Amino acid sequence: MARVRLGDVAREVRKRTLEGSDLPTVGLEHLDPCEVELTRWDEGVETTFTKGFEKGQVLFGRRRAYLHKAVVAPFNGVCSGDITVIAAGDGLSPRLLPFIIQNDALFKHAVEKSAGSLSPRVKWQGLADFEIELPCIQAQEGLADVLWAAQETKRRYKRLLATCDDVV
Repeated sequence: MARVRLGDVAREVRKRTLEGSDLPTVGLEHLDPCEVELTRWDEGVETTFTKGFEKGQVLFGRRRAYLHKAVVAPFNGVCSGDITVIAAGDGLSPRLLPFIIQNDALFKHAVEKSAGSLSPRVKWQGLADFEIELPCIQAQEGLADVLWAAQETKRRYKRLLATCDDVV
């Protein structure tokens, strides 16, 4: 297992889209704390957002990082400037990236690197120097399989609880 910096295996995406495009839009309010999957967004609304993202990239809420907001994008869209778009680079499984980002150690690091008093924000440069132990790509894929299976179990459990509430 190699110790690497996040910036060595992932990169910030700075893609711009046309203002007012028909793409789904994601703001900080759509990122649920401590969740890996995006479940809410807006469609067909006017927005000034111009930061584009693609399916599979991670949307990291850089404003008030202590809220633990980071999700994987299930579609191509446009997001707020207070969201950092992160993509896996060479040597990192894109399927594992959301779990590397959505962890307590990274968010603790992000809070320490944040600047500002009322609305602290962390820059990509602050996130990029976060260090992780990274196994070979085959082991990463195995870890991703286990973590996504656990995520699916969690999703089904939430649906079951909602159904039970409806029955009660």
